[in-house]
Amino acid sequence: MSTSWNTAAIAEKLGIPTADLAIETIIHEVDGVEYENVLLFNKAQPPVTGVLSVPNYFGIRQQALEIAATTVGAQHAIFVADVFGRAVRPTNPDEAVAVITALKSNRAELRRRMHAALAAFAQQQKIAIAADKIGVCGFCFGGTAALELARDGAQVRGTVSLHGALDTPAPASSQVKGAVLVLHGVQDPSVPREKVDAFIDEMSALKIDWQLVNYGQAGHSFTDPDANNPGFYYHRQTAQRAAVALQAFFGEVLA
Repeated sequence: MSTSWNTAAIAEKLGIPTADLAIETIIHEVDGVEYENVLLFNKAQPPVTGVLSVPNYFGIRQQALEIAATTVGAQHAIFVADVFGRAVRPTNPDEAVAVITALKSNRAELRRRMHAALAAFAQQQKIAIAADKIGVCGFCFGGTAALELARDGAQVRGTVSLHGALDTPAPASSQVKGAVLVLHGVQDPSVPREKVDAFIDEMSALKIDWQLVNYGQAGHSFTDPDANNPGFYYHRQTAQRAAVALQAFFGEVLA
């Protein structure tokens, strides 16, 4: 289900000339199902570090690439991961909710798909990234997916959730290896205070390097320019601050 991308818009978000943008379709297969990912990097200055980025509930689309480019930046290769399957591209919120509800109800399957995407990223020969120079981030549902990969003991240096859900079915079994950064909108109705507190307890018990940043005026979807519903809305200032925080985090843990 390949797509023609607006490369100029993506390059603009990365802050590089369009001619310097490499954009590659990467297909991997799990149990006979194909997944279609997109690899972005600056071919004029090939990066030596990488970030696997998981989109929101709409999955792979132009906006997902632009948000990843804006937030992660050009200093890392960005692997925008498909965890839905090549043939699954929601076209409206109802379809999108149905897809992610099934995966959120089956965390073992979500973790399996995330591990497969991470392996596909690590195997890329177009870029010279060592296995220990990869981080993971995700937006909304993608934040949930990123945290589940970390909880399953993935060998990644750092994980960032941006306005993602923080709960997990078995927090006592979490096996996070790397650092964690959660960028959370306090006005998010889908993540009530008790879930934030439970996440704090989970991370504290692991005794790892973790951070939680609460943005007071932001709700869910604060990085999504199209979001405009009560509790689920774009907040430009928070999106910009979150990008600064994420880039500083990966600049540290992937150094």
